[in-house]
Amino acid sequence: MRRVSLLAIAVVLLAAPAAAWVRRAAHAAFAVPSPAASPSPSTGLVPLPTPAPQLSSDDRAESDLGRRVAEQLESQLPLLKDAAVQERVGAIGRAVAAMTERPQMPWSFRVVQAPFANAVALPGGYIYVTSEMVKMLRTDHEVAGLLAHEAAHVALRHHRRMQEENSRANLLVILAALLTRDPRVAVAGQYVSGGILSAFSRTLEREADVAAVGYLLRGAKWHPAGVLTLLERIAYEDLLSARLDAGAFRTHPTWAERLDAVERELSRFGVPAARRLTAGYLLMNVREEAVDGVKIGVILLNDRAVIRLAGGLARAEQVAARLDRALNNDPSPFDVRALQIWDEWSVRIHDDRVLVLSDEDARVLGRPMRDLATEYAQRIRQAISEDQRRRLYGRT
Repeated sequence: MRRVSLLAIAVVLLAAPAAAWVRRAAHAAFAVPSPAASPSPSTGLVPLPTPAPQLSSDDRAESDLGRRVAEQLESQLPLLKDAAVQERVGAIGRAVAAMTERPQMPWSFRVVQAPFANAVALPGGYIYVTSEMVKMLRTDHEVAGLLAHEAAHVALRHHRRMQEENSRANLLVILAALLTRDPRVAVAGQYVSGGILSAFSRTLEREADVAAVGYLLRGAKWHPAGVLTLLERIAYEDLLSARLDAGAFRTHPTWAERLDAVERELSRFGVPAARRLTAGYLLMNVREEAVDGVKIGVILLNDRAVIRLAGGLARAEQVAARLDRALNNDPSPFDVRALQIWDEWSVRIHDDRVLVLSDEDARVLGRPMRDLATEYAQRIRQAISEDQRRRLYGRT
């Protein structure tokens, strides 16, 4: 995942004197709801929400501060002018927020135009995702996983806990560090004291990951493995990118620690790590074609035909069901092979016999069963190999 320099965002949030900002936020009159506003034609978004009167004083103060920071952020990072993307992120975010411990907050989920992949949760429930991060999200399951993680920071009151851990910490510097994920922000802001805040923030990230799994389990609409597949992809890109070694100032746990925590949480609830579903790879379809008046069943992976069979749609659906189950076990290309036992040619994944070729296949398709089995196994291997690369890089 590409990282942005301190200069890109730290200046954004620190444009005004930080101490003065916080004092103004703390002493300003609480905002009152404004009349309903029309959505912007370019983004489909209405103005930032204000805290409702029925919120507790603490919640209203937090939301008021978060809204002020959000306004400053939006003055420097333009909102993405794509109403469909904004609506998708907003709708999923609001549904996820309803599953948290603080559904009453004035939640807002927005996409800002930025050349780096990241997301940040501001106090009070103002969540921002960069346009580059949206490109990394392959399915709504992963969108929900990301937003659930960010919402957890608000729901679990992580901003307050971060400040309590180090009273010298400037909230705006912390927020800049959260968005940039740049350890130099922490150093420049001088809010790391003996590595205490660093260790605590690592705990917060693990808490947010685990909480995100729980939120998605409550909603039952998006699979919580979306948290896992997104983290795996970001971890891979992080390994490939040139990064400053944060050392004692690292605010994130290692990727191995985070992935292990998510996998253990999924296992605790007996939820399979359905990577194929949440990362949106090896998508399967079945159709029927006619060759010289004979019905041929066709199985496609990622819109590319990998198997053709005599017997039409009915047989193709039977074979596709077996192939689907085998692919859900996340096989490697080396697990796929064409195998001959006596006069039978089959395609196998691990020890699962996915397809057995017949004399009718050879007759209708005009090729020996050996050639068909070998070709189909090779096509499946190729599809698996291509998608292993695609799901790491997050590009469709």
